[in-house]
Amino acid sequence: MSRNFPDDTSWQNSVKFSKITARYFFKQYVWVVLASGFKVSIVEKIYERWSKNPTNFSVIRHPLKRKAIEKTSKNYVQRFNELKSKKTESEKLEYLSTLPHIGDITKYHLAKNLGIEVAKPDVHLQRLMKKFGFKDVQEMCKVIQKKFHHKISVIDIVLWRYAEQGN
Repeated sequence: MSRNFPDDTSWQNSVKFSKITARYFFKQYVWVVLASGFKVSIVEKIYERWSKNPTNFSVIRHPLKRKAIEKTSKNYVQRFNELKSKKTESEKLEYLSTLPHIGDITKYHLAKNLGIEVAKPDVHLQRLMKKFGFKDVQEMCKVIQKKFHHKISVIDIVLWRYAEQGN
């Protein structure tokens, strides 16, 4: 699998929830908030500008996203510590949904970016799930995981890239 998307899959393989830092948590939170509903090419530009000066929120022109990121910037260490205190995948997902501008789908995006073994049930993976008769995206990815022995988050990336390209 990793031959197809070496940068994406290598990065996702390297992410371990037990090893992430508060700063990494916040950067991934910002990425996911920016990515919600935007094309990756747009997000990359905004994120790059923000990364050069992470206290300058004016580069984030979407007012609701800017407000959410600004608000979370003030307490992300506390939020990170609260997340780390959660024991189960389900508790972690539920907690992530309490963050500003994180919803039912984006909580999975953030979770997988933080090294929690889930797939993001976005439109691309939902289509594949329905096409192949699975009850949900997590089940589909777990079946594939049993066959190919890759992390669910890596399977997610490969399926997403495949579907994004119109396959």
